[in-house]
Amino acid sequence: MRAAHELAQRLLPDYTSKFSRKDYTLPQLFACLVLREHQKKSYRGIEALLNDCPDWRDEIALNDTPDHNTLCHGFKHPVRRGLMNRMLDLMA
Repeated sequence: MRAAHELAQRLLPDYTSKFSRKDYTLPQLFACLVLREHQKKSYRGIEALLNDCPDWRDEIALNDTPDHNTLCHGFKHPVRRGLMNRMLDLMA
């Protein structure tokens, strides 16, 4: 999870807009989404898993768990911008 967070910090802005609520950064959401794919969970499933694993949240400096809607919306940014392939190339 930490590796995905560090990669996203290099390639993604912290927020999609200067008007964002700034509850979670895009790198934090990306790390949660990588964990979601690895664990083969739904958005609600990964929300529950992160609620049960505070150590994982601490690795990426999350004070609380993003809800499933936040995770779903966070997924749209790297995919929409076409960054996913670039991020996967760098991760490999």
